[in-house]
Parts: sequence; structure tokens; C-alpha cells
Amino acid sequence: MIDKTPLGVPVFDTLFGGIFRNCQTLCCGRHKSGKSILGIHFLNQGLSEGDRALLLTERFASDTIILSQSLGMPLGEAAKSGQLTILEYTSLITEQAASTNMMLPPEAFMELQEVISSQAINRVVIDSVLPWVAIEPVTRLNEHLLSFIRALDRLEATVLLTLPKPASSAAFMLKNRLKHLCPVSILLDVNSNGDRTLKVTKYLGEATHIDKSLPFTIRSGVGFTALPASTYNNNTTRTDSATPHPAATVPEQAIKRPISFSSVIKTP
Repeated sequence: MIDKTPLGVPVFDTLFGGIFRNCQTLCCGRHKSGKSILGIHFLNQGLSEGDRALLLTERFASDTIILSQSLGMPLGEAAKSGQLTILEYTSLITEQAASTNMMLPPEAFMELQEVISSQAINRVVIDSVLPWVAIEPVTRLNEHLLSFIRALDRLEATVLLTLPKPASSAAFMLKNRLKHLCPVSILLDVNSNGDRTLKVTKYLGEATHIDKSLPFTIRSGVGFTALPASTYNNNTTRTDSATPHPAATVPEQAIKRPISFSSVIKTP
């Protein structure tokens, strides 16, 4: 029987009771919508429960640790103790190859699988999943994604996958197929006013609260914080009663140029 484990975001866990253990959860959203921060919540939840965790990221590890500290969820100590493993994509693929939108080779997944298995890792964040799935030609997409998800199943870990907002028909095809294969799918959004919403677009076996926009903010020292449902009006502008909280951001001096994977899959 598949049981549940908390995602690490209170508003989500209250409504859905968590996510499915040893299964995949997809989180999609535009740039700066909070995907990486959701990943930090997910990791912090597992670490607090004694899980061993792994983050595969496009960011530099030092930037991730600084960001987590600004959210009140310092990952540095867990990384030092070995409870958390942070891998940078540059350890699996060169930046030159990444800039050409090259998909990671099978050997890279075998390396990742070995790390997860040898260290008995329970929680995994792949931020972003795009380098594993940006396959060409797209006619092979369905077969490849099914094989990829089945490989994740064999890891026997709870996995959070992040995906950029699609920007082409092929990218939409990829997103929709991943959503079909993952039992839980979350959409994060932020508009030009900085108003943020979390929407659960799929939760296997559940119909309540699906596609309901849940307003939230990202508070320094706290992270994801739910706001009243009436916070944003129909024009998605901030109401007078909603006082913005300082956003949690990486300090400018800590920012390094991330590996720039394209969010657009080229059609053959």
C-alpha cells in the first residue's frame, strides 16, 4: 500500500495530506515562480524527519545553501553531516554541452542511481528535470518519458521534479506527458505585481481542490506562506488588506551564472 509523506508546504499538506511516498511529484512554473524554493521546503521536511536527501540542481551548491538560510531552512549543516547531498549538473555534464540543450547520457543516470542507492537516500529533488527528458526527435518522447519514470520508480525514493514553463508546442507536449505519468502535479505562478499562486492540477484519486488557485507569498525566514483566498481580486491585483512581506532572495554577491538549459524543445 502506498502511503503519504508531507511535501513540506503547510497549505498543501493540510488540503491533501502530503504526497505519495516513493512516487514522483511534478512542479511546473515560470521563472522565479518559486520552484527551487518549493524544493528546499521538500528537502527540509525530509531532513527534519531524519530522511537522507539529494538535490540535483542547476545552481551552485553555495547559492542553494545561502538561499535556504534566507528562508529559515538552513541546509548547510545537513550537507556537512552527509544527510544531504547536493550535486550540480556541471558534475554530470559540461556547461558547453548544456548550452546546446544536450540530453544527459544514460551513464549520468547510472551515476545518480549509484549515489542514491549507496547512501540510502529517501528524498530527491531534480531541479530541473529538463536535461533528462529533452529528447529529440519528439516522436520518441512518450517511450522515453515512460522509461525515465519507471527508472525513478526503481530508486524507491520520493522525488520532486521541477520543469520550466513550456514555451513551444513540443515543450507543452513534454509537460503534459510528464503530468500524465506523475501522480501529483503542481503549478506555480507569479504575475508582474509579484502576486503568487499555487495550483494543484493533478492529484491521483482526488477531485477536491484540484485547479484551485491558492495565493501565497514567500517570506524571508519562513518561505511559502499561505494568504487568505480573497487576497487577490479577479484582476489579480493585490488588495489593500494584503501587506506584502519581504521576499526571500539570494544576495546579489552570492549569485553566479546558472547552467542555462533551454525551456524550449526543438522540433525535428
